[in-house]
Amino acid sequence: MEKIIRIQKPVVFDESIAHSEIHAHLPFASSTFQNSDEIHIDVQHQDLCLLPSKSAPHIHAKITKDDGVAEVRVTKLVNMAVCHLFEEVRYEVNGVEIDRNKNVGITSAIKSYVSLSPGQQYSLKNTVWLTRDNELTDAAGNFDVVLPLNYVLGFAEVYCQVAVNAKHELIFTRSNTDLNAVIKASITENFKTTLNKIEWLLPYIKLADKPKIQLLNYIAKDPAISMSFRSWETYVYPMLLSTTQYTYMVSQDIDVA
Repeated sequence: MEKIIRIQKPVVFDESIAHSEIHAHLPFASSTFQNSDEIHIDVQHQDLCLLPSKSAPHIHAKITKDDGVAEVRVTKLVNMAVCHLFEEVRYEVNGVEIDRNKNVGITSAIKSYVSLSPGQQYSLKNTVWLTRDNELTDAAGNFDVVLPLNYVLGFAEVYCQVAVNAKHELIFTRSNTDLNAVIKASITENFKTTLNKIEWLLPYIKLADKPKIQLLNYIAKDPAISMSFRSWETYVYPMLLSTTQYTYMVSQDIDVA
């Protein structure tokens, strides 16, 4: 209540950020998008001010029958299907691994179920989160998804600061099978998922002169910059003991890179 009576407080304009724009970065020209392949997307320019927490992979894919032409009839994509297309996602800065997410589809789905509000889930219906009868694909089986990185990596969810003068790399590992990405109502309908395009949409931040000089002077001293965040990790128990009860141990760790 005290704030509403401070009529003598002057207006303060924050002009530290002069401009921001989003650039798309593509994988290496030799990259292939088949099952079990690694897809590397690099940002080689080291004189940039980037905001990884607001970045997003843009993925265009298609689901058809195994002949690659006919559209599927009863095979549907599951919730977070795009995440199920990848076994692992890694983020590296200057060649140092910052964060990793294995079992991307399962981990992201469980995390979203327990942390997203109904409104947040609804806002994602055109990206990765399916609600009710909503579908990602068009009549020909194409789906075009912008996947916010903060729904895939704990680093992007928690660490919201910029990264300056560094080399960035985002690495995707395709799953060895796409069965987890679909629900098959008929065992006779074989499907094929084709990943046509993937790019990394990354915000570039242009600072005003004064904050830019202050930031560069600080970096010139080569200080250790802490990146504190909560990393996600999924433990998979493929076999259970032959007992009537089993207790799962749940722990929460905080990584500092």
